[in-house]
Amino acid sequence: MITQSRCGWSFTPSVLALAIATAALVPAAAHAQDGPVRDDKVEELGAIEVSADALPNSGTAPIDGYAADTTVTGTKTATAITETPQSISTVTADEIRDQNSANLAEVLRYTAGARGETFGFEPRTTFLRIRGFDVATSGIFRDSLKLSNPDFAGGYSLEPYGAERIDVLKGPSSVLYGQAGPGGLVNYVSKRPTFDTRREVRLEAGSNELRQGQFDISGAVNDSDTLALRLVGLVRDSETQVDFVDDNRKYLAPSLTWQPTDATRFTVLAHLQYDDTQPSQRYPLQGTLEPNPNGSIPDNRFTGEPGYDEYERRETAVGYEFEHRVSDRVTLRQNARNYRNDVDDRTIYTTGLQADQRTITRSRFDSFGRIDGLNLDTQVEFGFGTGAADHTVLVGLDHQDVDVHSTQFFGAASDLDIFDPQYGAPIADAPIFKDQEGELKQTGVYLQDQIRVDRWTVSLGGRFDKARTETVDNLTATTASRDDEEFSGRAGVTYRFDNGLAPYLSYMESFLPTTGTDSNGEPFAPETAHQFEVGIKYQPVASTLVTMAWFDLTRKDYLTTNPVSFLSEQQGEARSRGVELEARTRVLQGLDLIASYTYTDAEITKTSNPVEDGEPLEYTPEHEASLWSKYRFHGGPLHGLGLGAGVRYIGERYGALFNGPNDTLEVPEVTLVDAAITYDIGQVSLGLHAQNLLDKEYVATAFDSSATYGLRREVSGSVTYRF
Repeated sequence: MITQSRCGWSFTPSVLALAIATAALVPAAAHAQDGPVRDDKVEELGAIEVSADALPNSGTAPIDGYAADTTVTGTKTATAITETPQSISTVTADEIRDQNSANLAEVLRYTAGARGETFGFEPRTTFLRIRGFDVATSGIFRDSLKLSNPDFAGGYSLEPYGAERIDVLKGPSSVLYGQAGPGGLVNYVSKRPTFDTRREVRLEAGSNELRQGQFDISGAVNDSDTLALRLVGLVRDSETQVDFVDDNRKYLAPSLTWQPTDATRFTVLAHLQYDDTQPSQRYPLQGTLEPNPNGSIPDNRFTGEPGYDEYERRETAVGYEFEHRVSDRVTLRQNARNYRNDVDDRTIYTTGLQADQRTITRSRFDSFGRIDGLNLDTQVEFGFGTGAADHTVLVGLDHQDVDVHSTQFFGAASDLDIFDPQYGAPIADAPIFKDQEGELKQTGVYLQDQIRVDRWTVSLGGRFDKARTETVDNLTATTASRDDEEFSGRAGVTYRFDNGLAPYLSYMESFLPTTGTDSNGEPFAPETAHQFEVGIKYQPVASTLVTMAWFDLTRKDYLTTNPVSFLSEQQGEARSRGVELEARTRVLQGLDLIASYTYTDAEITKTSNPVEDGEPLEYTPEHEASLWSKYRFHGGPLHGLGLGAGVRYIGERYGALFNGPNDTLEVPEVTLVDAAITYDIGQVSLGLHAQNLLDKEYVATAFDSSATYGLRREVSGSVTYRF
């Protein structure tokens, strides 16, 4: 059984019994498929064949290879990616498996325009940036519904094994999503039940005492093929490259689909996740980015106190997706989710370096946050013709209701010799400096019309939002509230040539209400953004997608988290311009390839802090590039063997210096290598994966007087059994 305690979700051995029982419900033979709403495709896995069914072109179906041809994230309708006038990248389940990505940050390594490893080694949460802007608190979505994180009260680290695909939509997207960040959003598309049989169990072991087990079981549970069940689970017990820091996880995601007719489908999606780790480490600049007479600070050095530092996240969610096709041209949908995110974060961290260049000063920071959210999105999609034009119109009403409680303590801690640490000093009580309750209610009405005339597709959209934020400060017994209304628009046009080329241009806006107050107790104003984008997409066949985009994005009144005080600050204005190139293709039979290049010119254009005016945007490389390929041998003596390799280049970037120009904190460029070897033997697959294969030691970023390290080499081996 599964029980809940203060320390999180406890998975007892009966979870294995649940998996076995689920497997018993799923017949060994695939069920026959009928009806126009299912799309059978066959994927060869060694000597066996597995068929997977889903709604045709639904944007949530399994993808063979690395290239997607349809998106639901970009338009909320099943639309060809080449008809979507906005840059979008899709990371498929095949790519996640081939690269053995352990968290959302690693998933995005080969995606143009997006960064998940801003601070390098970070086991707690995903510090996500898209097109140079931080969207960690506003840009993480699951199944097209937002996972809110107001004022960084909590945090999310989505489990890649539970995803069918992960879409990265770049640029402002408020017309459809209202509360999305201006840089873009990441939409995690959960694995859904299939009416064919899928069963696999996987065991993995590797560096840092990694031990992990996972399973994925899916199939129809009745003879009429109207009810399907899926159960995805994972348990990980692991240390990390830093002493005393673990990376443990328990994850369970049950889902159920009821499809009584070809026109009606109802899917329940739920998940439980418990993470037990410790905070990432910050080190002095002297000994990392700058010289230190005592030598370099080891990247495994723990700067906190063993037994005190902790980071526990307890995450639960349950929701549903309902779809009913009234006729060939009218469809009703409703998506909903109720979720909770509880985070206990206690850390003792570095605040400075004394004159001896070896003794660090430390502070204690405790943060306890709880987020309760409810999302509801109701849509009507209908089509009609006017002369030569064919219209696909989407009318929607969505609502979110988020309650957040954040309590934080801050105080001094004992000093520590970072080159010869002696732990165990007493930890003094820290005074409370924040105790706030916040509420965000937002309701939006949106309208989108996709107009197709011959090879032209014109996309027009508008949205009107009403939002109310309220923050109660329990320390001062004061309440601050704010009501906002805003209209957001989007317009784009695409032309599709017969050879697969599709140039496009678009304009889009965003509106993001925020909770919390500034240092004077005043509520934050909502942030806004607008973007111009011009690009071209090329998809001659479904297995190949090449995209190029130029963008000019301006963001106003946005919040940043000060890494010294951990308080949110509202900046003035920043601008990001750049070019993104990405190719995902199956070049030959068995050869899959991903190549990307990103150029970003981002700077602060208006600010309340004069020293920041005109400075480059922190943590944003001007140049990034990556290349990944995987070749699978078919036939001959090497049949079943797969070889994969990747190279990632991260260019020079600047840290954040709050009392001086950012460009004085320049972080050097770095090139990293990843590799994989797999071998399929009938129903068994063997794997050997390595990230940072050459074991490159590097500084990931810097801020004020601190720096962080990137991930060192990690190697793991796995065995997967499909039955």
